[in-house]
Amino acid sequence: MSTRSTRMEPVRRVADQRAQEAAKRLAERQEALEQERERLEQLGAFRREYEQKLAFAGQNGIDAYRLRDYNAFLGRIDQAIAQQREQLHRIEAEAEKLREHWLAEWGNARALEQLVERYRAHERRDAEAREQRQNDELARQRRGRT
Repeated sequence: MSTRSTRMEPVRRVADQRAQEAAKRLAERQEALEQERERLEQLGAFRREYEQKLAFAGQNGIDAYRLRDYNAFLGRIDQAIAQQREQLHRIEAEAEKLREHWLAEWGNARALEQLVERYRAHERRDAEAREQRQNDELARQRRGRT
């Protein structure tokens, strides 16, 4: 005889697998997010370093062509920083969606786990009651023979 808990067990396992897969995807996205934050920080540090070089060159005198080149390069760095920020925001949004998906999958898996456990508890109580009835019946039969 197949019990409800036995029939629900494959469903529970699938839900657990889906929650684990969602957690894995979230962890991967969070790792990518951290890498993108590091890239943004590196770009910012590079820009600050380059600004210091410009300031030092300005103290010693700089011709208009070199000043134009410095400013053009700073503009490209600023553009790269803006693009990196956009990338960072996009990945943050993806990570948030994955986190919400994981929470939903995890909640579903926990709910199914609780349901299967309730079924098992109910089945244990039924089995215990059945055993008690059988023991009571055997006791009555014994008393009837003596």
